[in-house]
Amino acid sequence: MTINSETELERAVAEFQRLSSAPDDSEEGRRRRDLDADIKAYYAKCSDEMRPAKPPRD
Repeated sequence: MTINSETELERAVAEFQRLSSAPDDSEEGRRRRDLDADIKAYYAKCSDEMRPAKPPRD
């Protein structure tokens, strides 16, 4: 899945987080690795154009 917008990025990050405890050798673990690669590729391509992150809550 190629990520083409910040909305798609947010969805991919949410799915990645949901899959965080999946075993590496499972279907979910493979999906998490694919998402990780897609998220990193999007950041590498678009980091200069992205809106700033939300500040952390105290």
